[in-house]
Amino acid sequence: MELVTVIVPVYNVEKYLKRCVDSIQRQSYKNLEIILVDDGSPDNCGQMCDELKSSDPRIKVVHRENGGLGFARNSGLEAATGEYVTFIDSDDWIDEEHIANLYAAIKENEADVALGSHKSVSVDGTEQAHPLPMAYRAYRDAEVRDMILLPVIGADVHYPQDVQISSSCCMNLYRMDIIRREKLRFESEKYAVAEDLYFNVDYLYHAKCVVATDEIGYCYFQNENSISRKYDRKRFGRTLNFYRVLSERIGRYALGDSAMRRAERSFLMKIRVAIRHIVISDMDRHQKIAEIREILNDSLVSSVLDSYPVETYIPAMRLLSVLMRAKCVRTVYLMMKFRETAKQYGALRRMIGKFGIGR
Repeated sequence: MELVTVIVPVYNVEKYLKRCVDSIQRQSYKNLEIILVDDGSPDNCGQMCDELKSSDPRIKVVHRENGGLGFARNSGLEAATGEYVTFIDSDDWIDEEHIANLYAAIKENEADVALGSHKSVSVDGTEQAHPLPMAYRAYRDAEVRDMILLPVIGADVHYPQDVQISSSCCMNLYRMDIIRREKLRFESEKYAVAEDLYFNVDYLYHAKCVVATDEIGYCYFQNENSISRKYDRKRFGRTLNFYRVLSERIGRYALGDSAMRRAERSFLMKIRVAIRHIVISDMDRHQKIAEIREILNDSLVSSVLDSYPVETYIPAMRLLSVLMRAKCVRTVYLMMKFRETAKQYGALRRMIGKFGIGR
């Protein structure tokens, strides 16, 4: 069995770190190199990493000044000695056969990367599987670009959801020789959101064979209670940089107009996410409307809204996009607030149903 490196960036997760590492240690695939990257965590995570290292010779620890998730992963890549690598966020965990299944798929198909998927797990333990929306098989040569790389950048205009194939690196197994040969590294999320996406675009451009699997062993912890109500004004700038960085990649690799249209859709999705963060923040109503107005008046946002064929969206999203394009700030705010209220009401109804409250 070849050595598989597992890179785990660690920051402010002392409540969840042991659960994550335990799940890696319990893997049926035993030939592992587990790299815990303490990203200058202000809690006890650094000490916990050292204690875990003393209990398992497969564990390495890298301590570094805080630089963010992307740069922490880069530190892990620089320390990695395995033939393959996967990534796990430290508040998540993986099922026992996860790495074995991905490794078997890569070897069977002589692939450069095995794509897995995930299940989201809420605080109350409710699970929802998110399988890959494609045939489980090997994709080779031109298929990699057309059926994997482009959908990772963003969904086609006629696809019903904004995300066609997840851009996350955490569910996949990669060959380290490609990463080393092409000197691939992560961007900093402190400059541009979606650091996983740029890494995957870089990697998939150099991949000759990608195998899509039915593996859904990555458990994504969906902790809604951890969402900050304090609005980060710098996030909008990082969202603008997302479009710039992705556009540069598309130009560098000559991926064409279809890729740019997909990038526009991903960008508009992230603009809606930025507006959502404003709506759920602890700012007063007047501040929220002022922040939304600033976003909708931005020249790049206006340009993409004007050029993207919003008529291809589903009706509710089409209406919101038309309102955003027309800069109907207050109506956009009210519509987004209504959606959040409806979402919270739905969550409350599910909780009542699960625990029998009110019967």
